[in-house]
Amino acid sequence: MQGLKHRLGTFTPDSLLFLAQGILDHSADLLDEGDGRHAFELLERELSEVYDHARRLRCLSRLRLAARSHRIYRHCQDEPFTSYASAKPGGYAVSLDFLNGGLMPLGTPKPAAMIFDHLTASTFALSVRLLKTLTRAYIEDVRTRRARPRILALGAGHLRELEDGPFDLSRVEFTVLEQDEAVCAFLGHKYQKQLTIINASLGEVESSFRDRGSFDLIYAPLMFTLMSDERARRLLGILKNQLAGGGKLIVGNVAATADLRGYLTLFARKGLQFRCRPELKALADGPKFDVYGDPFNNINYLILKNGLKSQP
Repeated sequence: MQGLKHRLGTFTPDSLLFLAQGILDHSADLLDEGDGRHAFELLERELSEVYDHARRLRCLSRLRLAARSHRIYRHCQDEPFTSYASAKPGGYAVSLDFLNGGLMPLGTPKPAAMIFDHLTASTFALSVRLLKTLTRAYIEDVRTRRARPRILALGAGHLRELEDGPFDLSRVEFTVLEQDEAVCAFLGHKYQKQLTIINASLGEVESSFRDRGSFDLIYAPLMFTLMSDERARRLLGILKNQLAGGGKLIVGNVAATADLRGYLTLFARKGLQFRCRPELKALADGPKFDVYGDPFNNINYLILKNGLKSQP
């Protein structure tokens, strides 16, 4: 990998694209030969290094076109996590189900199944499962500290964080904002009237919560990965105003060091915003906040705490 980084430093856009073509060819050949592990390693890390340099050389659109016109793209689109992530606006959050559960749909073609097996065993998948565990811990914490806590989840998909063991929603005011109608229908059917479900876009956050009171916990698992800096700052400002005294806001963002950053952009969804911890911290202003990274450097967290005392 160090040798690759050294070589990349001398590349032009054309030579970089030539290298990318070679990586994609080699990965596809390995899949054809049944060597899923080495095929995935090329897509996971070497392609990410090429992606970083394509951004610096401003030839990312050409790299994306090359990746999506390559024969390996079809295999990636047959892989369920990748296919769902690229299908629609809400698909990115719901696709995390495949990384959380690791259950592959019947009928998945063999090359895609090999990608799935290694993707769900990757450090990125481990980071996603840690994200679910961390979110659950913050929910349990606020339930312990408040008699009737108010919780708001934004773009959290199917709320898999509520599924690890029994969870009593009877004394929690739990509100979900989700723009995907299918996800809203799923949550409505599963939780009946235990949740308040708001089917709205992120652009409607401010109007959706006007006069609804404040929340003890607000979390948005990986929502900022889908946002520009301008939109993320605006949303942060709105959400900070919705925090109760002593409340916490937890935001996750795929890190600029994530092993899968190249794969996610080139095969799953364009326009993703990967941020290092200083970049994520720069989005926040106002209440006390901290930024943390997970052990695998795949996801960064922005945690803001409203230091004001809660009103009686």
